[in-house]
Amino acid sequence: MIPAVSHALAGAVLRAEQTPLPTPAPEHTIYTVTPGISGFIAFFVLAMIGWLLFRSLVKHMRSVDQERMRREAAQPPADDDGPRGSTEPEDAGGPVAGPGR
Repeated sequence: MIPAVSHALAGAVLRAEQTPLPTPAPEHTIYTVTPGISGFIAFFVLAMIGWLLFRSLVKHMRSVDQERMRREAAQPPADDDGPRGSTEPEDAGGPVAGPGR
């Protein structure tokens, strides 16, 4: 019976001394593991999507700006007297923020 106990104890000691798993293989380090071609392709696709999105944004902003300019050009000039039917002066609401004031 004593040989069985010593054998079990020796097995427990050997298991405790082993390196815990999982351990990285020695050939895989931070300098040898790279994203590879799939990482490059994924980054390139994301960059192209960003570029196309920015081009679309610029196109839409230009069309909005042109539409605003078209509407302002078609609008008749405003009277210098202020809005009709107004009984109060324009600056009756308080101080007006502006350059030099």
